[in-house]
Amino acid sequence: MYVYLMDAPSLTPADWLNVALKELRAHGHGALKAQPLAKALNVTRGSFYHHFDSLESFHTAVIAHWSELSSGQIIRTAQETADPQQALDDLLQKTFRSGEALERAVRAWATVEPLVATAVAKVDEERIQVAQAILVRGGAPESTARPRAQLLYWAAIGRLMMPLPSDNILSPAELSDLTHLMLRR
Repeated sequence: MYVYLMDAPSLTPADWLNVALKELRAHGHGALKAQPLAKALNVTRGSFYHHFDSLESFHTAVIAHWSELSSGQIIRTAQETADPQQALDDLLQKTFRSGEALERAVRAWATVEPLVATAVAKVDEERIQVAQAILVRGGAPESTARPRAQLLYWAAIGRLMMPLPSDNILSPAELSDLTHLMLRR
């Protein structure tokens, strides 16, 4: 039987997920175990199992939390922006200038954990479909919208995988030029 530390604050699943993303970013997927995370939160391991049935269910929740934080609002904004050129430009400005440490850590984890690989593939597909829909709304031919969306996405992920992604950033003007290029008929 596990007992909470008496002085520990009442934790929520979000507290566990936030510390998990912090540890994942800093130390990789090997840090995503109940005991080290409990120590980081100053509680016993029982608190972990109070919120999550298993390490697998926790890992599933971590990936869902990463997806929401890394792309949820960006996707909603892109879908709600009426002007497709503005939507694509905003999407590229945010996508090509964000999150390298956590994105790299999640993708490294996906190379060794099939559950994570499947979840990341679903996130990738959702992100590509959003870009594809914007391209279609912007007048790109249906026949080229999917490959263009994939190329943009692959370029964004490829930049993150470079040794120094923060040194490989396009300027806002260059990204806007890319928006115009991708929306050409």
